[in-house]
Amino acid sequence: MFSMCDCDINAMLVERESVLIREYDAALDMAGFDSRDIVLDIATGSGRMLQQLLNRGYTVISGDIDKEALDRAKERLGDLGNKPKFMLFDAHSLPFDDNSINAITLANAIHEIKDPCGVLDEIVRVLSDDGKLLVVEFNSLGFEMMELHHKMQGRGKHPEGEMAAEDIENYLRKSFKSVKTSEFSITHAWVAFGKGGGKQ
Repeated sequence: MFSMCDCDINAMLVERESVLIREYDAALDMAGFDSRDIVLDIATGSGRMLQQLLNRGYTVISGDIDKEALDRAKERLGDLGNKPKFMLFDAHSLPFDDNSINAITLANAIHEIKDPCGVLDEIVRVLSDDGKLLVVEFNSLGFEMMELHHKMQGRGKHPEGEMAAEDIENYLRKSFKSVKTSEFSITHAWVAFGKGGGKQ
């Protein structure tokens, strides 16, 4: 039997899940990846972005440093669990050649990463010259929501990371010729393409 607190937590988690899925879909619409491209989903975590990519029919390589996270992602996918290629890797040192990947997603992971600029440098290295990068990260409301969930579940403080939204955008604008950005209800999204640097 659930207590009122359990019910409140469950309702909030369901609502957060629903909002995130809608916002990931909107971000993928922004990205407009070519259906023929193999998409590299970095720091897959529990697999929300991965699931949306597969639902759209993309071929996906899913990577994370945490094997348990990849196992949870497989569970989330159900019948789609055999579709992606799962890889265990550290995003600070991606196991791919320079300019070898045409489409990359990094969803709500920057705040969890020890050296986000180092990871972004690696992404720029492996992304092809005409490839696209989609970055999604919580905005202030999203972080407040996650902090509340963590407190209600007794999980301690939720990390916000070292790289604020403006830092992410500045990095992308220095590294790419074109950056599209949008702010949704609980996330920011950036689509960057054309390696080589843009406006400062």
